[in-house]
Amino acid sequence: MRNKKAGLKPANQADIARRFGLSRMYTYSVIAESQRGPKSNEWRKKFAAYAGMEV
Repeated sequence: MRNKKAGLKPANQADIARRFGLSRMYTYSVIAESQRGPKSNEWRKKFAAYAGMEV
């Protein structure tokens, strides 16, 4: 939410999905931890780095 208020990208999960070429639904399920496994963990780390967060 801080990015959206500041006008920075990513402002929402759709921005993350577009950046990595993934569907919004898959991006949501990875972030919500519905998807499990090593590949999902890698995506979470990439998403967090892109958003400027630590995992």
